[in-house]
Amino acid sequence: MEHKYQVTVGMPVWGVEKYIKRCLLSILEQDFEDMEILVVDDCGPDQSIAIAKEIMQDHPQGQKIKILHQPQNMGCWAARNRVLDEAQGKYILLVDSDDYLAKGAIRKLYKSSEETGSEATYGSISPVDENGNILENSGVDGINYPNITLTGPDQLASFANSTIHRRNLHNFIWNILLRKDFIEKHHLRFRKTKFWDDVLFNADMQPLILSATFIPDVTYCYVIRANSLSNYQLRKQINIEEARQHICNFQYLKQQCKELRGKSYFENRITKIHLDLFYILIGFIRNKNILTAPMKKEEFKKAIQHPLGFMEILKFKQHKAINLLFWIMGILPSSLSYSTIILVGKLKHLM
Repeated sequence: MEHKYQVTVGMPVWGVEKYIKRCLLSILEQDFEDMEILVVDDCGPDQSIAIAKEIMQDHPQGQKIKILHQPQNMGCWAARNRVLDEAQGKYILLVDSDDYLAKGAIRKLYKSSEETGSEATYGSISPVDENGNILENSGVDGINYPNITLTGPDQLASFANSTIHRRNLHNFIWNILLRKDFIEKHHLRFRKTKFWDDVLFNADMQPLILSATFIPDVTYCYVIRANSLSNYQLRKQINIEEARQHICNFQYLKQQCKELRGKSYFENRITKIHLDLFYILIGFIRNKNILTAPMKKEEFKKAIQHPLGFMEILKFKQHKAINLLFWIMGILPSSLSYSTIILVGKLKHLM
């Protein structure tokens, strides 16, 4: 396959006028020449694209920037797919436009990818606040990697699911140097969703990867903002449709996981999904006063339902009890299911 560039850097842009300059400059000032930068205009309400155009005109490397205009605001999933569709690089690196790259990031990721032939190369991540100050206790795990290469079927997925409590591998899609031929071979694209398109993409991608490399070098600065979607405790309001979209995403993850039966990591994977879902449901209950509309108890029951049958869970070698508990929650009457979720949350000191 012919490639016009070695690396395509792609970034969706919507409502980031406060951050986009820092992000773009961090890419343009990399010590790596053979790249293009695809800025996807998702029809935001501010001056983000105007700032990008100004940098494009004034910066000595500004010719590397290409602005792709969406016909209307379509969401991050569609903007990322636009990058995958139009990238002319051998590798694709996705970046969120409110974050930024560390110095030497692309060179380090590219060098490692070329040396190992990996389909995916992961750099370590530095969580920072909006001013760029490093956050020592950010609560984000799976971001500091050893120098390792995993080769063979299911090796990456097994690494990602080797434990049910701590994340060895984040679900972000940015900061991974992906080979375009791998993406095209498996027809990988982001699924239509308002939130967590990266989580769903990773669920589809990880079982397919045959070679992945991790490097300890920090290549990405992840900006943690107080009003981000994940920081429920700092928000004044949570849209009920956002809550329902999260539940819908978990329904997909549960069904997708059923296709992994027989994999060595299957039982860990299905357990992790249910635990994550449980914590999110507890979060909705704790923050019910700031939901824009109440969630019905039937919604909680439907959300917690296990995708596997009783007899299949009985055959589990690991985490049998917790999966049976989730299975029971899903067959109880709605009011009792809701009450059981609260009771378990209290027993686990989550409420």
